[in-house]
Amino acid sequence: MGCYVPADSFKLTPVDRIFTRLGASDRILEGKSTFFVEMEETKNILHQGTKRSLAILDELGRGTSTFDGYSIANAVLSYLTREIKCRSLFATHYHMLLDDYRDCPGVSSYHMACKNEESSTDKIKFLYKFRKGECP
Repeated sequence: MGCYVPADSFKLTPVDRIFTRLGASDRILEGKSTFFVEMEETKNILHQGTKRSLAILDELGRGTSTFDGYSIANAVLSYLTREIKCRSLFATHYHMLLDDYRDCPGVSSYHMACKNEESSTDKIKFLYKFRKGECP
């Protein structure tokens, strides 16, 4: 760290910061819509994140049109993976991103396992297991 630490030993954390962009809320008294708050929080991650950061983003761009939201999610994911190169958990419903990042070094797809109920084809049972691979 470049400075004296008055201790026999100490441990450093594996990340320098943890950033999260989760949930949806506005700040109406500040004149900020839900989309504005989402973009403001995302901007902070992109400006302050480092290679040693952990960024967790959930459903970025969801409140917009499909192609606007996809474009935002794609641009942010691209910057996280190619410029900042930080550890990230990026949950998305834009399946087009799978095609864009399938062969990207350092990027892996995971999903929450589920199965169709035997009694009905339109009922899903969530298994609460984190599985490697694309969501079927």
